[in-house]
Amino acid sequence: MGMAARSRRGGLKGRNERERGAGTPHSVEELARRLCPPKTDGQLEHELVPSAGRKRPAAEAHAAAIDRVAAVVARTCQWGQPLEDWDVGDYRFLVLDYGPRKDVSLYVQIWSEPGEPVLIEACSGAWNPTARPYVQAPQRKALRKLGYAVGGQARNYQKHWTFSPRADARALAEELLSILVGIFGYRGQRPLGMVYCSDGRTAPGRVFPALGIDDVKRMLGFAGCRTVEAEPVGPVRPGVRKRLIHVAQPFPFVVEMRGQATKAPLTYEAMRLVTTLPAGRGLSPGELEMMVRECPFGRTFRDPDGDLLFIGDFVVAGTTVRWFLTTVNVWMSMCRRAIEMLRLALAPPAPRPADAGGGEGGQGDGDRDVDDPDGGDDDDDDGDGQEPSRSRQARVTVH
Repeated sequence: MGMAARSRRGGLKGRNERERGAGTPHSVEELARRLCPPKTDGQLEHELVPSAGRKRPAAEAHAAAIDRVAAVVARTCQWGQPLEDWDVGDYRFLVLDYGPRKDVSLYVQIWSEPGEPVLIEACSGAWNPTARPYVQAPQRKALRKLGYAVGGQARNYQKHWTFSPRADARALAEELLSILVGIFGYRGQRPLGMVYCSDGRTAPGRVFPALGIDDVKRMLGFAGCRTVEAEPVGPVRPGVRKRLIHVAQPFPFVVEMRGQATKAPLTYEAMRLVTTLPAGRGLSPGELEMMVRECPFGRTFRDPDGDLLFIGDFVVAGTTVRWFLTTVNVWMSMCRRAIEMLRLALAPPAPRPADAGGGEGGQGDGDRDVDDPDGGDDDDDDGDGQEPSRSRQARVTVH
């Protein structure tokens, strides 16, 4: 997600706390814990590196700032364990800036979400015109050489950084300071400020007003589902294609997000879960009616090709992570129940006692054919849901 519209340098208003001169704590990590708490009420504004009172050489300005910058970057980008340390929808951003003049702000900023690449932005002057004289052709060329390109609502220079081991905090800090010192001319004569925010997209009580696709993918992972990139087969409009999520395990199904709520970020108020029940064409109307009664947490019906679809439609606006996980798990349980009912309905009938020789052993063999999980035909009707092809799975999403 673009962060320029959310950070102070892109117009978001929040509560500011000014801290003049951070002092000398026992450790840089202690300073970072104080400046970057797990949750904030709006934005916190601090002076990360006080003014040196003079213009330093580039290497000296870099050396004076690197430890503190690395410490607050680590606090911004390291998330810990899901549900214990963070909730779906949580995000953090960090802005580092200095002013060569009183009315000018030159900044770099990062946006971090659990399990996602970090988005880095460097100001271009498009959002804050007073900075334009300081971001001219040489600076733009240097940013492009580092792999940055203009994008996002604020038209800043952007790129993504895949953040994993702890050492990445210092490497990312080096990148940010290389821009501030080497491109924007920070030399320590003025303070290096920071703006920090750690918040979430859920409302009070950890409730989602609406869900984004990334949020749904994370929660599907919590539910034991593995999502994959897949292309729908057949004519699917681009508007539908962008809101599909394909699940491969524990069995194939598709999530279609519906009812767009907001554009930035793109969120939805409802979702549809769809899977194809294997070998469902041979089910009689009476058996289908029984399946509908026994599996109420979803709709079962035939599509125009005669296949059986199992569909769940749910409103997700105003939901929590716990509700989502419960809903998906109950729906998947109903899918497995429907598949098992279908397997039993289509299994070959048990031989009558006379057909089996009229003996007690013949009756026993007939019962084993009915109850044995490995009996019946060889179609994949044993409840594991692995048989539906990707093309079939993808096709049903457009209904």
